[in-house]
Amino acid sequence: MKTDILEQIGLSKNEIKVYFALLELGPATATPIVKQAKIPNSKVYPTLQKLIQKGLVSYIIKNNVHKYTAADPSNIIELLNRKEEQISDQKKQINELIPQILLRRKLAKEKQDATVYEGMKGIQSVYQDVLDSLKKGDEYYVFNLGEKDNYEKAKLFFRNYHLKREQKGIKVKMITDLKVKNIVLEVFKGLKYCEHRFIDEPMPSSTVIYANKTATVLLGAKPTAFVVESEQNYEQYKRFFISVWNKADP
Repeated sequence: MKTDILEQIGLSKNEIKVYFALLELGPATATPIVKQAKIPNSKVYPTLQKLIQKGLVSYIIKNNVHKYTAADPSNIIELLNRKEEQISDQKKQINELIPQILLRRKLAKEKQDATVYEGMKGIQSVYQDVLDSLKKGDEYYVFNLGEKDNYEKAKLFFRNYHLKREQKGIKVKMITDLKVKNIVLEVFKGLKYCEHRFIDEPMPSSTVIYANKTATVLLGAKPTAFVVESEQNYEQYKRFFISVWNKADP
């Protein structure tokens, strides 16, 4: 007889053996059950106890001796009914728990971290992170603002960086201060996957908006970058960039 279905509803192999042994034996003590079920003597009492808890075995005590009897096989259906009630209750509890789990996931995503990078090596680390965080076809956004002398000094670095960006197929939209327009056009000469627009009005510091991060880059005597990792902050800067982009000159 195939008994896989009984295992699927929660009976162990020993429980199945003992239950069928009792069906064949009728009321019996532990010793004949061990012999009929072919299980170790040490397993019979724990197994009988589990079957009693599941309503599949009962017992009487006569002359201080336990005699066990297999319950009607229809009790297996009752066992299933109890499992269904238990599963229904568990589903209800899980449904109540899901909003809390989703809230935790949302809070984890909205976690905000800030990192400070100093010196040109630090600036280079930030731009390398842009390349590492994005893949082919991704796009990021840049407010390219600052003093002309500072960009002149960093021109070679930016040229090499954007060559790597082009090789990786990453796109960039850049809003540039008119004061550094010529330097930027020189840096990007012949490069693909880049769009430029120009403004001649006061704006925040140079900012790189990418991969749920926002990097504020300050070039000068002490180059410094402040990187904030925050989905909310990223989305706000992205919306701001697009609104300025739509008004800036090509």
